[in-house]
Amino acid sequence: MDQMQSSFSSKEEMDDNAVLELPHVIEPSSSHDKKNKENSFAFWSGLFVDELPERNKCSSVFPSSIILSACFLIIFAIGYLRLFETQPVDKRSIETLDDIGSHMAILTRVINAIFLQNALINGSIFMNDVMADTFGVPNGSLFDSIDEVSVRRPINLIKTMELLSNQSTITLDKAMHKLNGRAMGNGSTVSFAEIEEFNSSTRHTQIRSIATSIKDMQRYLTELTSPNSSMTADEASSFLPALVGFQASLKQLKRIHGEVAAVGDSLYRLRLFLAEMECLKTSFKSLEPSVTLLGSWLNSSNNKATKTQLDAFNNLFSPINSVFSPSQVLIGLPNKSKDLEMLDMDFENKWLKEMLNKGSSLDELKVALLPVCDISSELASVEEGWTKPKKMLYFEIVQQTLMTIRNVDKLYPKRLLKSFSRAKANFTQLDPADKFGASETDKLKNLINSTSALEDVRNDLSFLLNSIFTDFNDTEINLLFSSLMSLNDKDKVERFRNSPLTNKYRQMFDSANVKIQELESKLDKFRDFHSAVLKFKPFVDGVIDVSTSIDSMIKAVANYVNVLKLFSPYTADQLKEIEQLGAILWLARDKLIKSLILDINLRKEIRLADGANRLKSFSSAREITFQLAFSQKTLALYQRPDLHQLINNFVNNGTKLAQKIETLSTIERQSIGSGWNNFFSIGPLMVTLSSEIKTLTSNISNEKVDFKSFGNSLSILDKVKVPSLDFAMMFSTLDDLNSTDIGQSPE
Repeated sequence: MDQMQSSFSSKEEMDDNAVLELPHVIEPSSSHDKKNKENSFAFWSGLFVDELPERNKCSSVFPSSIILSACFLIIFAIGYLRLFETQPVDKRSIETLDDIGSHMAILTRVINAIFLQNALINGSIFMNDVMADTFGVPNGSLFDSIDEVSVRRPINLIKTMELLSNQSTITLDKAMHKLNGRAMGNGSTVSFAEIEEFNSSTRHTQIRSIATSIKDMQRYLTELTSPNSSMTADEASSFLPALVGFQASLKQLKRIHGEVAAVGDSLYRLRLFLAEMECLKTSFKSLEPSVTLLGSWLNSSNNKATKTQLDAFNNLFSPINSVFSPSQVLIGLPNKSKDLEMLDMDFENKWLKEMLNKGSSLDELKVALLPVCDISSELASVEEGWTKPKKMLYFEIVQQTLMTIRNVDKLYPKRLLKSFSRAKANFTQLDPADKFGASETDKLKNLINSTSALEDVRNDLSFLLNSIFTDFNDTEINLLFSSLMSLNDKDKVERFRNSPLTNKYRQMFDSANVKIQELESKLDKFRDFHSAVLKFKPFVDGVIDVSTSIDSMIKAVANYVNVLKLFSPYTADQLKEIEQLGAILWLARDKLIKSLILDINLRKEIRLADGANRLKSFSSAREITFQLAFSQKTLALYQRPDLHQLINNFVNNGTKLAQKIETLSTIERQSIGSGWNNFFSIGPLMVTLSSEIKTLTSNISNEKVDFKSFGNSLSILDKVKVPSLDFAMMFSTLDDLNSTDIGQSPE
């Protein structure tokens, strides 16, 4: 819009330019009848100046009088070539908005071709500029740094990044998940002390001795409670001290149970730690290819040059450059070579022929523009790689690559790579598997993964946790003993036999006898298992050495993996185009170099073309091309079926954002400025804009088909008032918001 509005400061200025050109355009330079020219001038100057309706003073996207000026100048440029005679068509014409857009595209192509040819012949532009506009870049100098070597480096880097992005395999992710758990305090510590201190032979003997005692106690209580018991009072009294002494046996069994559990826990922690070591080893092995890849990049002497070249690529493919290119010599030919080729059909267009007296005068214009039309083949040879979709694809590739480089640099990758390599070397040096062999590692793993002998002993000793044993104490035994002291022998035996405690003790020893017999049958296997584990003490000592530094190793691996996670994979479409990137850039550079020769030949052809010299008097062709092109784009925008939804989304989201900005702290609001506050007033204006666009007339009726009628048709654009929007401020505010609470929120 700014470029369009800067072409002419006002409608009056545009009209004045048209009037100033008229005397020069109609001045005789051939045998053409002077009287006819004067009549023609009188007719068209009256049509243009005297018969114009009163100017609309409202702010519009594209003033209709500018279009009329454009149409007027075209007619007189063509008239000067003897291409035109004024014969109005006396029939009513109905035009739709689609018709207007199509006709405007035809006019824009024709005028752009005239402007392009004039500019090439007067030296204001060169084929270098045309090629640059074809590529959608501000100027051809952006290709100066393009050569085979400089292009190959960034492409190789992109391929390296793609390989690095594939390092986060499922296997590695699982390993890192377990290692991250340790890093968060969920890891295991390794100790062999409990295993080494446990004397299985001694404990074996103690358990068998206690088992014998339990059998004796169980047999004694069975006899005491038998109806036919012949137990004497002395025998009954001697049982009580033995019962009191059994407490020591229970405590001994509980200690043994605790020691067995400690051995089991040590083996469990050893098993976990060996799994962590295996994960760490897997991580080192999985990451090994990436070390070479990342190291070759980080340690390359060409890094700075490669980044510079990527920045150059970024400028070449940036869509912003296409929009704000200073030359825009092909603005009226958005499809480049295809639009130039369409000029052949435009000269045969029914509507244009009606405007220009059935086309009898278009043949000479066609001949005059042949040189510039013929460059379509030069443009077509390079356009395929520079279409908007492909440029956007290349731009996304370069943007992703540059973003990755910036993010990786923030983590000081050289330092992290060095730490990772040092951790790997340290692990390899300490890993007992390298010293004792993989077979020893497997044997130990198999042994501690098959702890059934230990578990059987621990489970069989768990009967001691039953309440009948935990509640057993000498207080109740002493009370029983006291109650028997004053009785005679017969009553003493009878009281003892019928005491609830006697029944309780019998149940206790019946249960203990069953469990202890089961335990005795498993002691030999447990002793053999324990002895087998003790043989691995040297290996486990090596594991313990690893455990003292494993946390720092895991941290080094985790930090390194965080670097690799920054390498996002490229899409299938991007990977397919990466190989073509170099060829497209080299071809473009080659075309720019050859365009210097093409300039000379093209100027020669233009000078020799019939009628081309007369087109030079059309000095406003550039400005009118811009005006028509912007009007055509404006009309196309108004006809978009999703435009009103886009406006609605823009208003709703912009208003919500403005409301959120008001909730920021004073310091944050000051940091982003107050520009977005204006959105509360912009919103209603955008709603009005949407309403005005909806009211545009779909069909326009004109009394005749001529340029004045066409200009009047375009006046419908004056009815739409577009509010002034500071997009630069909006983009700047959005960037500033990234550092605020709004930018940090998931929303």
